[in-house]
Amino acid sequence: MLVPKTGLEPEQQRLFFRGIEKDDKEQLHHEGVKGKSKILLMECAASKEKKLEETRKLNEMSKATEAINGVRAEVDKLSDRVSMFLKYIYDYSTHGINISTGN
Repeated sequence: MLVPKTGLEPEQQRLFFRGIEKDDKEQLHHEGVKGKSKILLMECAASKEKKLEETRKLNEMSKATEAINGVRAEVDKLSDRVSMFLKYIYDYSTHGINISTGN
């Protein structure tokens, strides 16, 4: 019931009433929780750590992807230059065209 509002799965939730953490098996109405009672819902520490670790990994993967894209762009530029040089070499060897003047 709380997952859509909090984004926390049940195993990530810690529920407190009167300063005491309540167990999953406890029924709140048996513990004295009534209509206007205040309860505190907190995220467990392990869940926070896991989220931080996942965020860190995603950031690292994003940086790596950016670096790979940069290398890919450089390789594409070099490939274009190599293709151009190969064309010049082919034209020169098959047609005797002077590369520097085009004659």
